[in-house]
Amino acid sequence: MTEGERLRAGRAYAGYSLRGLAKETAYSAGYLGQVETGVRPATPDVIAAYESVLGGGMRRRDITHPKLRKIENDEHLDEIRRAVESGDPSIFADGPTSSTIDAAVAPIISEAGVEHFRRWAKDGKTSTLRANAVSIVGFLPGRDNAELVAEILTDDDRVRRLCLASEVSRLMQWDWETSLRVAEDPVTAPDPGKLAGKLSKEAIDPKDSESRWCAGWLLQRLAPALAQH
Repeated sequence: MTEGERLRAGRAYAGYSLRGLAKETAYSAGYLGQVETGVRPATPDVIAAYESVLGGGMRRRDITHPKLRKIENDEHLDEIRRAVESGDPSIFADGPTSSTIDAAVAPIISEAGVEHFRRWAKDGKTSTLRANAVSIVGFLPGRDNAELVAEILTDDDRVRRLCLASEVSRLMQWDWETSLRVAEDPVTAPDPGKLAGKLSKEAIDPKDSESRWCAGWLLQRLAPALAQH
């Protein structure tokens, strides 16, 4: 993830448009957009401006999967949105999607797009599509969406494994194979204390019901390892 992509992901996660963020900083929306796309450098002053407004959202990192799918630019994001709203899962069927995509797509899709994601989360042809859809639904507000996420993560073993591994990978930046192993057996975590500390914050994240569920599940099963340290 480039510095510009990290800034975009933090902004999207916090729910700010470029114009909205520009109003809170000394920079124009056009300038900030160029920083996020790499046309202009992400200077220390720009990064500080983002961090002062966005806070915790700036610390959200991507998973370490070797085939991670990312947003290329604003045109690519719009292309993804249009595909989803027409019923085409597009990039979400191709491989694991980055936090940048999940946080950016969730606030801009129409009701039709939301319903497509809810359907894919339950009935998608592959576990990859179902897991990606769960991640999007997890960013959507409303009790119904949170309950759907919990239902799928409880009942769909393959999706649960992928979502748990993604949570571990994102928080700890361990390689994907290690993250999968920890998802299957949390007590094998290389540093259970550090993982538990990060999970405790995710467990109360008001913006991501998938992350809350996964954090709670992992914390319960980390208890034996924590007792030994």
